[in-house]
Amino acid sequence: MDVWSRVVALRTEIIDQLDGLPPDRWDAPTLCPGWRVRDVVAHLILPERMSSLAGLVAFARTGFNIGRYLEADAVRRGSVPLEELIAAYRESIGRRTLPPGRRPEHLLDDLFIHAQDIRRPLGLPCSGDEALLTLVATTVAADRGLRAPGRIAGLRLRALDIDWSSGSGDEVTGPAEALILAMSGRDEVLPELSGSGLETLASRLS
Repeated sequence: MDVWSRVVALRTEIIDQLDGLPPDRWDAPTLCPGWRVRDVVAHLILPERMSSLAGLVAFARTGFNIGRYLEADAVRRGSVPLEELIAAYRESIGRRTLPPGRRPEHLLDDLFIHAQDIRRPLGLPCSGDEALLTLVATTVAADRGLRAPGRIAGLRLRALDIDWSSGSGDEVTGPAEALILAMSGRDEVLPELSGSGLETLASRLS
């Protein structure tokens, strides 16, 4: 799979879905607590910002706390006029800049997860096929940056809609998309999952 082509396609799909929404829907909440749709969209332009001197200075001002930096940056840049935000996002669609220590696969999984953070509350469809879901699920399961390995340690996750599984132990089953979101810390998807390991996973998400 050409990962960068997938990144471009998913970036394009997201903004095409959002571009026609009424302005008030851009202020709707997402699965990221405290983040509006516009804030998550701004966050998706982050790789280029993190590589700049200004981005590094802003990071230092938060005491190098990545969570605080990401939230402050997303809200700040998400608060610009909507037309400006959409234009900035579209300009970034073909960009191949990566944060330090990350690979294109990590960029793709971050993009996929945040797309669902937006789409689920808005009721927008996802067009993920088996190849994309398999790659993202595999990448997320091993992604220490998302803290997924700790959440699923001692568990076997198995998708019911595609041929994918990971780990060993008590089983958690469900749609691949829900497993991906659970691994990344979204407890909203727990009702879509089942299995003997679900209680353990739920306790780690809470």
